Amino acid sequence: MKKNKGSKRLSKVGIVLFLVLILIFPSDAYIGAKKGLLLWFNTVLPTLLPFIIMSNLIIRLQITKPLSKLLYPFFHFIFKVSKGGCYPILIGFLSGIPVGAKSVGDLYSNGSIDEEEAQYLLSFCNNSSPMFIMGYIAISQLKMKELRGPLLFIIYISGIIAAFLYFRILGLHKRKIVNATEFGNSLIDNTESRFSFAVLDSAIMDGFEVITKVGGYIILFSIPAQIITTLGSPNNPAKLLSIGLIEITTGINQISMSSLDLTIKIVLITIITSLGGLSGLAQTKSVISNTRLSFGTYFKVKLIHAVIAFLMASFYVRMFL
Repeated sequence: MKKNKGSKRLSKVGIVLFLVLILIFPSDAYIGAKKGLLLWFNTVLPTLLPFIIMSNLIIRLQITKPLSKLLYPFFHFIFKVSKGGCYPILIGFLSGIPVGAKSVGDLYSNGSIDEEEAQYLLSFCNNSSPMFIMGYIAISQLKMKELRGPLLFIIYISGIIAAFLYFRILGLHKRKIVNATEFGNSLIDNTESRFSFAVLDSAIMDGFEVITKVGGYIILFSIPAQIITTLGSPNNPAKLLSIGLIEITTGINQISMSSLDLTIKIVLITIITSLGGLSGLAQTKSVISNTRLSFGTYFKVKLIHAVIAFLMASFYVRMFL
């Protein structure tokens, strides 16, 4: 009880401090909010919204079942998941944060997967999208096409290793795959599986609700990121890392434009991309808030993910650059 009261007080203090920050730096707050809005409107909205709507339809119309049958032999061999757990891996790897987390939450809510497997899937199928890593980071910011493959490999493989380490090797969660699958099938069979415009409307409205929340988080976290950008040296690694840990897109841009050595840039960018930044964490928390999934567990695995990604990136730049 005392812990909850302390957490609530800390949250209230944080909100007041955030307001004070905006009042002290109104110009930077305006620029940050504008950048966040433009980032959401020009990039995130057209990129993620179609994926979210299609994912909603696939889950509502039970298309996950034939897809899972097709993917199950390979995904079960690699990730040891149930048939119900195959779809979040596919959509998560294709579309990234927070669509991966949303698909896990949706399938957990309708009984396709149990809590233990949902927690396991959430830990590694909710990363930055391949388009973001290869297009924005490697090509647009670092101007190095040859980094597309290595960056994607490091960020995704380190996430899978972190999940295996936490759930399999350390055994901190015991999964009940068979029972979850049987329970999930009984629930899904009773849901609507035929296409209708009512189903489409529901999928669209749900998609807009999620994408609007994502936009709100991007705008809010872009404000402190912009304020920090104007303080101190533009080449301070600690400052650049802190910006990226708040909002990764702004952080990656600032790191790329700095005069730091290329190897340091790659390592810093890998760390913040694997963690997802506070904005990405908040987006994930938002889309799983209506489930019993533990955000604390997700965050712990993300920290392990960032450490492993740091080690892999350090090894890569030392050996190949």
